[in-house]
Amino acid sequence: MASDLLSLADASALLGVSSERVRQLVVAGDLPGVRFGNAWAVPRDSVDARRQFSNRRGRPLSARRAWESIAAGDVDLSNVGRYRNRGEVHRYEMSVADLEFVSRQDSVIVSGVAAAVSFGELLRAEPGAADLYVSASAHEQLGSLVAVVRDQLGGVALRVVPDGVWAFVEGLSSGEIEAGHRLAPRAAVALDLMESGDPRHWVAAENLIEARG
Repeated sequence: MASDLLSLADASALLGVSSERVRQLVVAGDLPGVRFGNAWAVPRDSVDARRQFSNRRGRPLSARRAWESIAAGDVDLSNVGRYRNRGEVHRYEMSVADLEFVSRQDSVIVSGVAAAVSFGELLRAEPGAADLYVSASAHEQLGSLVAVVRDQLGGVALRVVPDGVWAFVEGLSSGEIEAGHRLAPRAAVALDLMESGDPRHWVAAENLIEARG
């Protein structure tokens, strides 16, 4: 993993911003990061993904407004940060068996690569990696259901949706069931794929939006 990490200085050079600005992005949760003593490092693929986006334009939408845009399929994939409030990202490591158990819960909605594959995109889901949406209250109960380890570079991204918006999000996924998994709307899946550093995921994201339109 170390070879896939960049120092703040290296990340700042690639992004064209100061090292302090990169540190702010990490602290704010806009970039994943890992701390080694007093130093931060960020994953190269996250930096590569951010380079594909334009600078954030306008204030981020509220969680409700973000999901209303997702419901309409009206999202700008070049400005993913605009929809950041769709879910606060918490990263974990967990076993493949526990991940499958969590993914099948009624309170969980599957997104990312796994959902894209279900929608017909030719991607490969990595074992132990996933993008999942959960309500804030369900997230609080996670530790009582499975063994999880909090890890800022973990392969499982839980996108926590405020309880007051969750019913709306559940309604969007009510008709999308695949192999026992509830799937996020295509526009949400596309936004999640755009946060990857893999260009194949960006192409799939565009395909999902075009299919939705």
